[in-house]
Amino acid sequence: VYKRQVSINAVEIIVNDPPSSTAIMVDVPVRILGVGLTVVSSAIFVVASPFALISGSLEDTWNALVIEPLEFTFTRPMGKFDDWKTNPTAETVALELEN
Repeated sequence: VYKRQVSINAVEIIVNDPPSSTAIMVDVPVRILGVGLTVVSSAIFVVASPFALISGSLEDTWNALVIEPLEFTFTRPMGKFDDWKTNPTAETVALELEN
């Protein structure tokens, strides 16, 4: 019986690139708008929830209209606009296969 063992090693490096001061200054009015849009999208959820309940998509509707605007406004790091849902600071740098 021939057995072949393969192991995979990945190295992950955390890159902490601080946002520029311009990005942070732009982020302040974006967050103020985000508060208003969170209120508006929550009201839209109240109107849309009976239809979402009937179609079985209440959880998706809740996440899209309430949770995502809340997270974008209140939990996203200042000045970070790209890939704020994923972890943009983690990069896979090397992948090594061993036989």
